[in-house]
Amino acid sequence: MNKIIKVFFSPSETTKKVVNLIAENFKEENEICDLLYFNNEKEFTSDNIVIVGMPVFAGRIPETARERLSKLKGNNTKAIAVVNYGNAQVADALVELVDILQENNFDVIAAASTISHHSIFDGVAIGRPDDEDIAKINEFAQNAIEKIENGGSLESSIPGNRPYIDYKQLPFIVSCDVNKCVFCLECVSVCPEKAIPDDDPADVDLDLCSRCTSCINICPENARAFTGEAFKAKKPAFESANAERKEPEFYF
Repeated sequence: MNKIIKVFFSPSETTKKVVNLIAENFKEENEICDLLYFNNEKEFTSDNIVIVGMPVFAGRIPETARERLSKLKGNNTKAIAVVNYGNAQVADALVELVDILQENNFDVIAAASTISHHSIFDGVAIGRPDDEDIAKINEFAQNAIEKIENGGSLESSIPGNRPYIDYKQLPFIVSCDVNKCVFCLECVSVCPEKAIPDDDPADVDLDLCSRCTSCINICPENARAFTGEAFKAKKPAFESANAERKEPEFYF
């Protein structure tokens, strides 16, 4: 019996939303493999259908997400590959995701790049995915289902470069307002890089921190945020440069 496995790395929960939208088009039972927390080897069967969603960080899949995804192995398992970005650039992220899945014995049948509200610069892609995006995502899912039923595999060439562009470490500071922090330690538990010490959650090891936004997104007191001169200087220029609407792209 087919089972839908939703695999995602979604620090700000926007990629998770896109994966859920696709999964809602399937009638089969589904389960979650959240790579923000799951860091073990896992093997899928040939009758599973895996929907894999990854965010785009400066044109790449996040390094930690790549490492965790590489531990997942297929057995000619059907897969739908999706990268989700904040209206800036996809660059090599989608071809990287497809490569990883195919190397790990997944049969990629369709791929997509989708747009969501930017997780760092909140003035970009506000309200997305919107109704127009959702309609396109649902159409993509229905086409993918039809292709699975017909036994097809990915035929389209995926844009991107090999070797992939180098990883970039953003210079932005992630800070915590100690007047708001209630020491709930949610940020400590969610941080995939273990960059926040449990004895002082107001501290962040910026050498380890990937600026993924998981700690900012999960904080119930809104105590965490990007700060510093580099962030303040970059924000207006980035938001202006990426104001023009980009559209999701789909490959079969």
